[in-house]
Amino acid sequence: MADSLDSIRQTIGELATDDGDFYVACAETDECPAPLTGRRFPSEAAAREAADLARRYRGALRESDTELPEHRLSVYENGGEPLTLVSTRKRAAGRRENGLPRTSRSVVLSGDGEREWLRMDNAPLVHVRQDGEPLPDDAVERQLDSKL
Repeated sequence: MADSLDSIRQTIGELATDDGDFYVACAETDECPAPLTGRRFPSEAAAREAADLARRYRGALRESDTELPEHRLSVYENGGEPLTLVSTRKRAAGRRENGLPRTSRSVVLSGDGEREWLRMDNAPLVHVRQDGEPLPDDAVERQLDSKL
């Protein structure tokens, strides 16, 4: 097994570059588990191959250590700076039907040192993915109906 693990690590190392635009991480936590830690890849194809190899590597390790955390690995393009989300809520005139004060909410999403590129005022903010998977339509509909 040790030879197999070393071989997989070596192959992943050969696929990686110092300044690649792609990386592989856990879809839920954005963690890059071993043997992917700190690795970048020159193409999406190379990153996908590395993800497949890492799944085999971690599967082999799991045979000895059943407590090894499982990760759903996905390929991502390194997009520079992470996105920034700023949400503000201000008190508005009047009260809701339930007696709580009315509020106005603004959400601004920006990234890569660019100017503001998405702004929503008093629009519903809903989650469309959970654990890296799309939510069913009825779950999105319930969020929209809740008018939070």
